[in-house]
Amino acid sequence: PRAPSQGAGDVRVHGLLPALPLAPSSRMLLFTITALVLLGIERFLYGWIYQFPNSFKKACNGPLKPLLDWDEGKYWLVAKHLGVVIKVFQFGVIGYDLFSRGVGLAMAPCLLLGAFLAGLGQILNAATFNSIGAIGVYYGGQLGEHIPWCTGFPYNLGLGDPQYWGVVLCVWGMYIILAGTGGGILRHFVVPILETFWYVMSMKLLEDSKNGPVALAHFGLKPDAA
Repeated sequence: PRAPSQGAGDVRVHGLLPALPLAPSSRMLLFTITALVLLGIERFLYGWIYQFPNSFKKACNGPLKPLLDWDEGKYWLVAKHLGVVIKVFQFGVIGYDLFSRGVGLAMAPCLLLGAFLAGLGQILNAATFNSIGAIGVYYGGQLGEHIPWCTGFPYNLGLGDPQYWGVVLCVWGMYIILAGTGGGILRHFVVPILETFWYVMSMKLLEDSKNGPVALAHFGLKPDAA
């Protein structure tokens, strides 16, 4: 027989226990933990490629060989396509968060601020791809490709990772634009906070040539020579 419907926030084991409604604070905690894990998957993938390019190449010539063949032997294209596929976690978290709660447009000042941040983020993102290409963005330099050093925009702004900051600004801008429900501020901005955490972790640790090896040494690991 068809299982009975389950409302949002209910926890039940069909046939064993009655529905146990979760308190709003418990639902928020559960979502936060789940989102933290799912959003971190992409960051650890790129950290692995950055710190262990030889290990990634070995995987490309092993279990990922069909993808490498499809990408004509280009390791950076494998990294790109893995990154595109794994974006499902990021988009899934954001989509679930926004559509499950219901959101509305913010007041005019917040709309303008959000649009400015999102637009600035898109400019940084587009400028990064324009300056070093997808081959540079997807770790071509670490994977054996020659990537000319870029000193122009956006790398002349003093931002070490302009594309990552662009993503952070886009996410914050989008959530500010949609902050019109009148709900709790902390709950509404859980995802932007988590995104900021993970992208800063990438910039300062997972994909950092100084802090990364120091952290890995504590686990008895040593990064590959790029």
